[in-house]
Amino acid sequence: MADKRSQRKASVVQFLSRLDVDRLKNSASLVERAKSLTLDGFDMTLWDNAEWIITGGRLLKLTGKNVSKVTLNFHYALPLDKGELKSEWADLIKALMVLRFHRDNQSAPNQRNFIAAVSYVVCEMESRGLRLFQLTPEVLDLACNKLTKDYSDGVVYNMHKVIGEFAAHCDANQLCNVLLDYKFSGMKRPQNTGGVGQKRLDDKETLLTENDKLIDPIVFKIIGELYLNVPVDHKYRFYVLVLSLMAMLGRRFSEIATLPNQEVSRDDQGRAFLKYFPRKASQGDVFTPMRKLYLPTETVPIVEPIINELNHLCSAARKTATEMQMNMGPDVFFLVDYPDDKRFYKDDLEKIGISATTLDTNGWINKNGFAFTDEEKLTLLGKAWKRPSKFTTKCGIIAYCNRDFNPKSIEPVQIDQYGQKYYLKDLLLVRYLGLSSGSYAHWVSTQLTHSMFSTFLRYFPQLAAEYTSSAIEVDFTSHHFRHTLNTLLDEGGLSDLLQTEWFGRSNPRDTKAYQHTSREKKALMLRADIKAGLVGGRISEQVKKLPIDLKDAFLAARIHAVHDVGPGICIHHFSQTPCERHLQCSADCNDYVWVRGDEGRKEELKREYAVTFVARETVEERAKSKKPGKSLDWLVHNDKKLDVLAKQLSDYQIEPFDPVIYLEGRIHE
Repeated sequence: MADKRSQRKASVVQFLSRLDVDRLKNSASLVERAKSLTLDGFDMTLWDNAEWIITGGRLLKLTGKNVSKVTLNFHYALPLDKGELKSEWADLIKALMVLRFHRDNQSAPNQRNFIAAVSYVVCEMESRGLRLFQLTPEVLDLACNKLTKDYSDGVVYNMHKVIGEFAAHCDANQLCNVLLDYKFSGMKRPQNTGGVGQKRLDDKETLLTENDKLIDPIVFKIIGELYLNVPVDHKYRFYVLVLSLMAMLGRRFSEIATLPNQEVSRDDQGRAFLKYFPRKASQGDVFTPMRKLYLPTETVPIVEPIINELNHLCSAARKTATEMQMNMGPDVFFLVDYPDDKRFYKDDLEKIGISATTLDTNGWINKNGFAFTDEEKLTLLGKAWKRPSKFTTKCGIIAYCNRDFNPKSIEPVQIDQYGQKYYLKDLLLVRYLGLSSGSYAHWVSTQLTHSMFSTFLRYFPQLAAEYTSSAIEVDFTSHHFRHTLNTLLDEGGLSDLLQTEWFGRSNPRDTKAYQHTSREKKALMLRADIKAGLVGGRISEQVKKLPIDLKDAFLAARIHAVHDVGPGICIHHFSQTPCERHLQCSADCNDYVWVRGDEGRKEELKREYAVTFVARETVEERAKSKKPGKSLDWLVHNDKKLDVLAKQLSDYQIEPFDPVIYLEGRIHE
């Protein structure tokens, strides 16, 4: 079955405010527009360089790593083996890269992907001696076909999308003689990104939920044993706690890493929650409304002590972060009791937590001129002189500590909806910076990064073998917990609307991508619920009247599909015929059912009932006018909806309410 997302064309904005008939002038204007922009971290004076080093700004923050720079190379893709991009093509790609980043803030990997994909178009054009204004869909097809041969299905799918975006930019800014209106006909989403498969409902495997993005239950068992068995003072105890949070909360890694420092709170109804920033990787430059993450009841006795333990584990590093914020530099408070002329020898450095090797020949302090020879400690051993001792001063130690300090660490991490800034010192998960020697810089703190977590996962099998009853190889990522928990909640009957809200998503359609329960299994689950009398709707009433020996046959014939439609569920089989009553689900439709007592649908049901009630009053007024039009038809339609929705309200045991007052309350929330 074709995926309609593969048929969508890229939607872009026009970068030029004024277009010329001359395509070459438009290209030149595009480049000049990009050069005139001022972007944090971008040095436009180095425009002609084939390698750009970005030293600040949002592009650097989106990496998810503690890095001081990001490199963008304007070269042909590696499989093409052609070196640097040159002339007008290099200028064009640089301009589009800068303008699209200025508009949408894409990450560094996205920008590199853009450069690599467009380089295939450039290669095809140069081989034919063509210029940009002579670009045609045929050349784009050749570039896409070449990409297909050079990359895997998952990578090539994204690069085909980039070619479509590039063509859309050309159209929007009138860079070519012909309107490209391009979408590669061979573009296809790979199966592992949501391909559609089919199973028979009587297949034994239908009841199994399997997907590469779901975590094996044995992993949850091992995490539980690690939480119980790994000692509190173990160097990986911190990561075990973070892993436990991921397993129970289903948050994105960036949401876990930026949890504010807190304890588990409770609202006026006694429901436990945590405060968090529901957002993909971001930092500081954008407002991120803080929200409440309500905890599933069974997880509260586990999450609460985990939060308290993390608070204690990170308290020292958080204190260092506070000093960094005050001093605008590393925390060197540990030197305050030493006089300025104090000489620090190797033993002294070890006592204050600094490696003695920094005084060696290749050590940082020695190589940077902060190590001095102590001539007074020369001694005679037989006929040989003992090598003179070396020492450093407070000035040298402070310089060494500044080496590890990154100014980005004292910038805001998040800004909430009230404009309050949250810095590193305000986060729950704060760590001392790890050094290449394996030790930690107790004078510099940092937040948890994805690279730190990925490094820990390399040691996860070894940790499991030592502290648990099972051996395991790591075949999961932090994001797989989100997929797994979403699927479990879906199979447990939580509505799509409540799933969307709980996972902090803005679009209910995105929730579908995280549900890996097969359509066939959902259909079988619904059949069982109908037989058990847990479902309301016309089909449920029909099943009640049937003889027991015919119920299974009737349900097998009627239910082949399950679709969430907001306040209820639709069982229409769209692969057979399209629905003739699209958007009229609750208007007394035979295929419309609902699960009684589904808490997640109550608010949506009340909202739809209130909207329909107000709509009926409006139509009733119109019907009394001199130009009623088709008001009578709408009255009949709304009456049907109100009757069905009223039955649902009754099944859900929702107390009678005033629809008008309810809607006014929603508007002012």
